[in-house]
Amino acid sequence: CQSSISGLFLLISNNHSSLTTNNYTILITTVLGASNQIHVNNPLKKARLDIINSMKIDAINKNPISAVIELGQALGTSPMFQIVRTSGPTHRKKFHMRLTIGDQVFDSVSTNKKEAKVYAAEIALRSFHNQASTGKSSGESFIDVTQVKTRNPEYNASQAPDLRPVWYDRLNGTNFCDKIGKFSYDLYNKMAATVNSAFPGRKVISVFVLEDSRVSPVTWTPVSLGTGNRTITGDNINFEGKTVNDSHAEIIARRGFRRFLWKQLGIVQNGDENTYSFNSILEMQNSGKYKLHDKVKFHVFISTAPCGDSAIFPISEIANSGGSESIKKQHEPLMENERQGLMRSKMENGQGTIPISSDESELTIDGIIMGNQRVKTMSCSDKVSRWNVLGLQGCLISRFLDPVYMSSLTLGCLYHHGHLSRAVCCRYKNINLTPPYRLNHPLLGCVPGQEAERELGKTTEMSLNWCLGDARVEVTDGCRGRCGKGVISRISRKAILEEYNKFTGETITDYNKAKKEAVEYNEAKNVFLKNIAENKYGKWLAKPIY
Repeated sequence: CQSSISGLFLLISNNHSSLTTNNYTILITTVLGASNQIHVNNPLKKARLDIINSMKIDAINKNPISAVIELGQALGTSPMFQIVRTSGPTHRKKFHMRLTIGDQVFDSVSTNKKEAKVYAAEIALRSFHNQASTGKSSGESFIDVTQVKTRNPEYNASQAPDLRPVWYDRLNGTNFCDKIGKFSYDLYNKMAATVNSAFPGRKVISVFVLEDSRVSPVTWTPVSLGTGNRTITGDNINFEGKTVNDSHAEIIARRGFRRFLWKQLGIVQNGDENTYSFNSILEMQNSGKYKLHDKVKFHVFISTAPCGDSAIFPISEIANSGGSESIKKQHEPLMENERQGLMRSKMENGQGTIPISSDESELTIDGIIMGNQRVKTMSCSDKVSRWNVLGLQGCLISRFLDPVYMSSLTLGCLYHHGHLSRAVCCRYKNINLTPPYRLNHPLLGCVPGQEAERELGKTTEMSLNWCLGDARVEVTDGCRGRCGKGVISRISRKAILEEYNKFTGETITDYNKAKKEAVEYNEAKNVFLKNIAENKYGKWLAKPIY
């Protein structure tokens, strides 16, 4: 049986370009895969891989240079950076940097010494982490930053990962949180390897995972990946939905998740119900709407605390709050002062968030264009809390599908149970929703053993997105909200509206008009906004659109 499964996925990986999106999704979500563990007979090599694996999550939130130095020390060697030569004219000199870690060498070229050092560290980390995940090197040991296409990177089809459902009990990790953390980072590492570019700096990643207990043993399948930590600037925003305004990792991953749901709706709409009854995760109800199968769950991983209310606390308060334990069901929200629970917004060209008062001026198109208003985007904590009221599926899909809620939320670091539980759900006191809408309280937890450190390194402006069924990852610029050369992203509002029209057979061009058709969702949304006002948490700021 195992050899048959391996043979089938070899066939899929070799011929995935000839498969339709729906067929690709069906195959990938119904065949059981083997463990993602690498079996190594050599005790010394196994110990080396165990060290690398144990430090992978920590490396996401660090400057690559710091991360590679710590990794080298853990492996018993001292990483050495040196400029081996210079080239080019005096006014634009190129520095050839070499990083040596044990018997492995990584080279980079840049017109800036520090940048060359960062890129060398970045490709070294990618190589080591790929070795720990697959037993093989990434094959990348050199990068010329002056030639890298950061705005329109090329896709390397030969590195396309073989994604398959994985048996939960065979996943690497000591407990649930450890498993999903390593599972998520392995996915990022595999996806990043398919792009002929490096993404230096600290990284924020988010992954949505499907748990399927319809089969035995229970399987996990990654359904969406997002990376990034930027929001769009006022001179790049498009009010017709052609740009991605918020490129923070969890927001990008959720947009990919919605694309995954559209694909699932397409399966049940276009296919023979008898054929797809097992493959689809959706079930038809007497109401004429679909709902998620009772034995299917979705887990969300974010590599750090969502910005906003869940991250407003001193790092000194973290005593590994629940992180070393299994995931927590009981919520113990902290409501110590009137500043906690407030709606907060990300600032254009800024880092961090600021509170939104109840009398805050609404954003206007001409105000943003003329520079009289800065673009303000609701914080990730506020958006995650909204998902726990209105569902992950969003407004347009809610016309055809009952709300889909996350079963768990796991952080990679900066986890404080009291602040997180308040921020993502518990602050909405006495909210009175009409079923099927409800206030969802997901299981909460943190990857164990992660250090609470304040990292000053910058994050990259590049953002990756992918969902199950996509042949490749997509790279966007978080500040510009588009792919390279101004291409509209597949996760933009315009693209989502096209998915809606494709499913319904309509030709609606007004996104707001389409949203008004979701009556039940809008009623629940009004209850949510009213609760924010009643609890004096400020207000929800929406982007203006034509």
